[in-house]
Amino acid sequence: MSEININTDEILNKSKWIRFLFMALYAFAINILIPIIIGLSGIQFLFYLFNSKPNSSIKSFNSNLIEFFSDSIAFILFTTDNKPFPFKKDQNSKDDQIIDVEVDTDNDLNHSGDDFEDARD
Repeated sequence: MSEININTDEILNKSKWIRFLFMALYAFAINILIPIIIGLSGIQFLFYLFNSKPNSSIKSFNSNLIEFFSDSIAFILFTTDNKPFPFKKDQNSKDDQIIDVEVDTDNDLNHSGDDFEDARD
C-alpha cells in the first residue's frame, strides 16, 4: 500500500481552526433563528389576516434576518470568506467614504473677530 502524506502545517494552521469555530458559531445561530423565523411568520400572518397588510417594523426586521441567514449560509458553505454580522463591513459605512476638503488657511488667519461683527450688522 502507498503511504498518504499528511502536511501537518496545513492541519495545524490557526486561521483554518478559527474559521471552523466561526462556522460552528454561525451554524448554532442559524439553528436558533429557525424557530424565531417561524414565529415571526405566524405573527406577520396575523397582521395580514386582520389588517390586510404585514407589520412594517417586523418586515424591516425580517429583511435583516434574511440578510444574516443568507450571509451565514454563504460563509458556512465556503461561498465567501466574509464573515456575517457583526463582523460584516457595512456597505454604506462612513469609514470607506473619502471626503475631499480644501482649507484656505491664508484667508482664515488674516481675518479678525471685528470683521465678523461688522458682517452681522
